[in-house]
Amino acid sequence: MTKILGALSAILAIAYGAFGSSLYEGAPPYVVGTIFKASSIIVLALIALLARSRLLAAGLLFGALGDALLAWSPDAFLYGALAFLIGHLFYITLFLRAGIGVGAALKQPPRLLGALALIVAAFVMTWMLVPRDNAMFAPLSVYTGVLTLMALCSFTLPAARWLVMAGAVLFFISDGFVAWNMFHPDPDPTLAYWRSFAGWMAYWGGQAAICVGALGLHKAK
Repeated sequence: MTKILGALSAILAIAYGAFGSSLYEGAPPYVVGTIFKASSIIVLALIALLARSRLLAAGLLFGALGDALLAWSPDAFLYGALAFLIGHLFYITLFLRAGIGVGAALKQPPRLLGALALIVAAFVMTWMLVPRDNAMFAPLSVYTGVLTLMALCSFTLPAARWLVMAGAVLFFISDGFVAWNMFHPDPDPTLAYWRSFAGWMAYWGGQAAICVGALGLHKAK
């Protein structure tokens, strides 16, 4: 069942990435776009629910809610970001409960270097992509901080859970695409399309990797 649902989620994600942009013509709200965009992550949440991983399912469901709000209307952007932020808090709780501990993780050079690189990337990404005179600079900076913390907490997981770490980093990267597309749109429609597609697939890939990699994590002591 997990494989079937995973394949369904992948099909929905690829289909949305390829054709979803055509659903946002006219004035909001964009009902069809909202349902289509959230569908692939809802299926991932169903996988987590079937595995009885409530924290993982909650993180995914709030991610789906964030997708839905972003698709519903541009005016709901900050509400969508808040939904994602809440989802990250569920992920953080799950990762820290099942991890090896922050202190133990910091004693391992690869994890420490990865964490430092992620922190630097967060500052650079925010500084370069989000205009400081924009009203959303402050709230998006807070959101980026929580997103970065989520990815950092994934580095405390056992090495066997490397897929979760990769997924968290992909999620982090995908948000860079969101800011890039929002504040620095490409005038070339073809390049804009592929940039949007790449960002969306990085996001779905991140969520899917977190979902699959974290299955059973709630049972870890």
